[in-house]
Amino acid sequence: MTDDAAPPDLLIKGAACVVTGAGVLEGADILIRAGRIAAIGTIPAAPGVQVIDASNSLVAPGLVNAHWHSAMQLSHGTADRLNHKVFMWGNQVDTARRSQEEAYVSAVIGCIQMLRTGTTSVIDHFPEQGFGIEDIATVVRAFHDCGMRAVVALRIFDGEYSDILPAADRVTDELRAALATGNTLAPRPLAESLDVTAGAIARFDRMAGRIRIFPGPSNPVRCSDDLLVACQEMAERHDTGVHCHLLETRTQADLAMAKYGRTMVAHMDAIGAFSGRWSNAHCNWVAEADIEAMARHQAVAVFNPESNLKIGSGVPPIPRLLAAGVPCALGADGVSTNDNLVMHDAMQLAAMLHRPSEPDRSRWVSADQALAMATTGGARAMLEPDLGLIQVGAKADLVLHDLDEPWWVPLNDPVQQLVFGERGGSVRTVIVDGRVVVRDGRVLTVDARAIVAEARGILKSVRRRNADVQAVADAVAALE
Repeated sequence: MTDDAAPPDLLIKGAACVVTGAGVLEGADILIRAGRIAAIGTIPAAPGVQVIDASNSLVAPGLVNAHWHSAMQLSHGTADRLNHKVFMWGNQVDTARRSQEEAYVSAVIGCIQMLRTGTTSVIDHFPEQGFGIEDIATVVRAFHDCGMRAVVALRIFDGEYSDILPAADRVTDELRAALATGNTLAPRPLAESLDVTAGAIARFDRMAGRIRIFPGPSNPVRCSDDLLVACQEMAERHDTGVHCHLLETRTQADLAMAKYGRTMVAHMDAIGAFSGRWSNAHCNWVAEADIEAMARHQAVAVFNPESNLKIGSGVPPIPRLLAAGVPCALGADGVSTNDNLVMHDAMQLAAMLHRPSEPDRSRWVSADQALAMATTGGARAMLEPDLGLIQVGAKADLVLHDLDEPWWVPLNDPVQQLVFGERGGSVRTVIVDGRVVVRDGRVLTVDARAIVAEARGILKSVRRRNADVQAVADAVAALE
């Protein structure tokens, strides 16, 4: 568990290369004091300052995973060749009715992977089913214990998950019967969801200076106008953000048009439920007018390219969003549709996804842009303006890479090699908020071996207690 007391001063000495986020420095020292970067340059070691030898290291900003689901963290290898509807119900089988300890272990084992591969911050869209204050306390404790910087975006909704159910005229008697007992996604009253969210903000927001609580509408098409407006008002009142899924599938875009007679973004904008406080995961099916609205409000688009490709839900128009001036970030999404939390993979795909279909190479996403999405873009989604850069005054979330690993030899272009060559295997030291949380590739804040051992049997146990939810998943799959 991390200590909330002020960390000791750190001096990263003699870094071979520093990727600042705005350029590259060769041979620099970095002084960290009170969780922030105090100086960069040639800095003598002073008494009482902890020195980290970085003479053969590349120092980079910690990466930001701007969309994740900790509840799904034990579902690797469960969703190949499934469509969105079938995979969503399969997730319910794997995540519903978990104990507090199971939820804790699920979050911590994800944090271990992220820290060991250079990700220091995350937005956890948590959980999915109805939840209470103690469920929130559990996941907050997981991030606190691991020493990560995190936003817990509370996934609320007050409408049906119509986008993952067959059309009404195709619903079978078998599915109706299964939903009567196994629908873990039945909506609860709006007032109840808002009360829990407001209570969580009051109790946990800004905990240890690293953990934020945001309202997190599951998906706007599953939410009433009252809920969406309430999330915007709550964010303004408490100076938080709002995080949601947005237009991940074509079905969601079609449902919004049928329901409102306009796009989902146009509707949210018209009712006053959209602003620069919103970060929006996926954005695969945004229209041109949506892109214009996102740029006008400076609402963040959070791309999840691996997840969307695996499940075939769509390809986000990244070059168009960037060209329009929309702030852009990257996420890994849940491991049921990704299978890893390596943000270097997300950076590489974001940079290369559109190249075969875009003849104008000037519109290709560059390595610099991909790195910015995974650092300052993610920081923008977290409402952390001092994050994702290595500069004086910035928050000290840093990663040291071992330059002896083969993919770094020779060091030709540090940013390109971070995006296209690195996969987290050279991470040796990780610093979050001025504290060393990974040393020599080992997480210091939790007992990783014990967590791994405890995690092994959880998924089978959860599935056994969710046989009625499996009946829903089977009935949906039979119609797809």
